[in-house]
Amino acid sequence: MKMSFLDRSHYYRGLLVLARKDQLLDSRERELLMRLGRLLDFDPRFCEAAIDDLLKNPHLSEKPFRFSDRGIAECFVHDAIRLALVDGQIGPGELTWLKAVARANGIEKGSLEATIEAVREGKGTVWPAGEFAIESHLK
Repeated sequence: MKMSFLDRSHYYRGLLVLARKDQLLDSRERELLMRLGRLLDFDPRFCEAAIDDLLKNPHLSEKPFRFSDRGIAECFVHDAIRLALVDGQIGPGELTWLKAVARANGIEKGSLEATIEAVREGKGTVWPAGEFAIESHLK
């Protein structure tokens, strides 16, 4: 499936917003964001600049968005949870924002909570350990 530019932009921006929620950006988050940027076909220089400016960029909108396809939204939620858990926990700001995005895309609260637990327990069968959930839509 070919993702539209708008969906790819929402996906990447959404993960940038999530990474900023705890006001910390560690090397693992940076590495995941760079890998995802390449996967979504964004220029590495753009990704580096976006990541470098992430914590101080006042123009990065945090408004929840709606994807054009429910499958893309579900992949986003999985990948966002994976990114949020890089440091071992999902902070309150991260969780609140994830809930807003899930709600905007018609993903029920129970489904979000089940996905969080599955990823936490390493049972996220949507992707192998080194892949993003969205890769299934890009192949």
